[in-house]
Amino acid sequence: MKKIYLLILALCCLCCLSLFVATAQDKKKEITVTGKITDVKCQLNGMASGMGEDHKQCAVECIKNGLPVGILEEKTDKLYMVVPTKGMKPGNEELVKYADQKVKLTGTMLEKNGVKLFTYTKVEGVK
Repeated sequence: MKKIYLLILALCCLCCLSLFVATAQDKKKEITVTGKITDVKCQLNGMASGMGEDHKQCAVECIKNGLPVGILEEKTDKLYMVVPTKGMKPGNEELVKYADQKVKLTGTMLEKNGVKLFTYTKVEGVK
């Protein structure tokens, strides 16, 4: 009888934990980040700011060749790496046409150990 009570208690704890995890995941708010699409390498080493208009072609080549894509947020000048929320491919193919252009990305921000990653569900060009 004691084993049955312990089993029931363990199942109740497992159900509560599952509910807590599901609720915590639902609390991630979808946000919109507005800024320029860029390659992370050029932004971090300072090449992008020194190249001016020439940076656009450089960013296109870097993104086409698989370097990480980022968005340089307009309001804060913070750089976030971006990937699509779904699928196993990076956002390079979808975002290369927006290289060095202003866009609005909608999605969620993930952060762990000081690294921020924006997972997007929607991209819109901004004029």
